[in-house]
Order: sequence, then structure tokens, then C-alpha cells
Amino acid sequence: MKRLYVLPFALSFLQGLLVPLVVLYMLKLGYGEAEIGIVTGSSSLLYITGALLSSFLVSKLGDSRTLSLSLSLIGAGYIALPLSRTIPAIFSAVSLVLLGFGVFWPSIENAVSSSGGQVSSFSFSWSSGSLLAMASVYPASLIEPKLAFLLFAASSLLLTPLARFGSVRNIKPASISGVLASVRRAALAWILCITYSTNSAGLITFYPILVEEKGMPPIMLSATLFTMIFSRTTLFYLYERIPVKLRRPDIASPLMLAPVLIAYTRNPLSHIVLALFSGLGQGIVYGNALERVFKRGVLEVHLYTSLFESFIGAGYFFGPIVGVTFSKLILVQPVVSTAFISFLLTLASSKLSPEETR
Repeated sequence: MKRLYVLPFALSFLQGLLVPLVVLYMLKLGYGEAEIGIVTGSSSLLYITGALLSSFLVSKLGDSRTLSLSLSLIGAGYIALPLSRTIPAIFSAVSLVLLGFGVFWPSIENAVSSSGGQVSSFSFSWSSGSLLAMASVYPASLIEPKLAFLLFAASSLLLTPLARFGSVRNIKPASISGVLASVRRAALAWILCITYSTNSAGLITFYPILVEEKGMPPIMLSATLFTMIFSRTTLFYLYERIPVKLRRPDIASPLMLAPVLIAYTRNPLSHIVLALFSGLGQGIVYGNALERVFKRGVLEVHLYTSLFESFIGAGYFFGPIVGVTFSKLILVQPVVSTAFISFLLTLASSKLSPEETR
């Protein structure tokens, strides 16, 4: 069981540094806000593809080989990134990395849930990896990006032995009708997935640009993003101990607006406090979504974890693209758009009746 928590910690660290370092790499190459948003957003389509393929791959290859394949895809993408300078090349390399992550997360989530894992333990393991990644954004930005990407490639390939374990399950690939039925039965969970990742994507993608535009100290990259992930991680750890009435989506809705204020202040302390509120809102929303997925039957849960990651990928696609679009149309910061959209989605999810989620 321990290795099933080590892998999400390590892979979350690698994934957490992907977007901030790609943003900084593209800024260094001279690309602007629009190109960065399009690349980071549209490449998430491959994450969705990988998540949807995960159930089929496990049914053919088994858990261990599927996890090993995902690590190989991630490593190949990170190797390609230092060689990429044009938009199509960067898009292709990032897409390959995200395809691997898309395959990885449903597989590891299903392995954990099938082994009797808890929402809090799993969420804490991967979010701790994200926490370390956010703390490392500033130090990593001091390293030549090409070297950083090659180190990430080596790390992902060295983790492959941890993907080898003896658990074998007979998983039937989902039918189209089964997928559609699952989408309908767990509508609230999927809305919450998109809400969580839209809010998170807004800060992770566009905050490095804000720091540069406002001329703020580069260490704010780590301080603000670390605080967001830290508050989210703390909430994950305490999730089962928090009274149910305090972890409802409607409680999270005002917290999702915190990034709006970040866009309009230069005060470092304000950024940190607002990031803390944003992380708490994300934690409530994510915990609600994952709790609904982990309650499914052992065989049914693999389909749900695939859909879970697909809808999270949809938010990471939706957030940057919509953020850039509204930025051009109504002249607001992209992070304002992603925060406001996630606020509206949280309100909408709180209106769904419990019966719609069974």
C-alpha cells in the first residue's frame, strides 16, 4: 500500500512544476499571455484522452504495465521539451507529458480505492507532492529550463520499479452507454471536478505572468502558489474530521473568488492570504468530488476515476482558454475570469439535489 502513496506524491511533484516552468520557459522564448494560455489549455485535451483510455489500457495490460506505460510517456515528453522552441513543438511535448499523467491518475486512484485506501490519505499524498512542487517553483526557475526538464524525465523513468506490484483485477472496458450513464449518475461530481481545476489552473497558469507584469519579487511565485496548495493539503488531511455542514460546496463558493483580488493588488501579504482562501475553497470542492467517486463499487470505480480525471482535465483545458478569451474580449486579467467562472460553477453545484448524484 505504501508504494501506492509514494507514486502519487512523486508524480504530483513532477506535474505540479510542469505548467509554471513551461510558462517561464515560454516567457523566456518571447511568447506572450495568449500563446501561453492556448498551449497550456489545449494540451490538456491529451490529459482527457489519457484518462479516458486508462480503463481500456488496464483491461488489456493490467495495473502495473499501465502505470509503467504512463511513466514512459511522461519521461518521453519531458525529454522532448528542451528540444522544443516553436508553438507546435512545445504543444506536442507538453501534450505527451499530459497524456502520460492522464493515463496515470485514474490507474493509481483505482488501485488505491480497490485496496481500501482513504480519501484523506490519497489526497494528502498527492497534494503534498504538489505542495513541494509549489515551494520549488522559485528555486527551479533559477535552473536552466532545459536541464530541469531532463531531470524530470530521468525522475519519471527511475520511478518505474514502484509501478510493479502483484495486484491483478479483471476490469472490463466501459461501453459508451456505461460512460454516459455514469456521467448522468454522478453529475455533481463532474461539475465539482471542473470547478476545482478551473480555479486552480487560473492561478498556476497566470500568476507567473502577473508577477512579471507587476514587477514583484520572483520568490512570490513559490510563496503564493505554495500557500494555495498548503491550505488545500491541510483541508484534505482534516477532511473527514470537518463537520459535514462546513464542507458543503456553497461554503466554498465565496472562497473561489479570492484570485480576483490577487489580480488587483501588488501587496505580497495580500496575495498570500488570498491564495490561502482559494486553496481552502479548492479543497472543499475536490474533497466533495472524490468522496463521491470512492464510494462506488470496486469494479465500477475504475470508470469513475477515469471520468474524474477527464473532467479535471476539462477544467485545466477550460480555465486557460476561457481566461485568455475573456482577457481579450472584456480586458480583464485571465485569472479574474477563471475565478468568477469557478464561483458560478460552485453555486450551480450547490443547487443540485442529493438524488441527482446517486
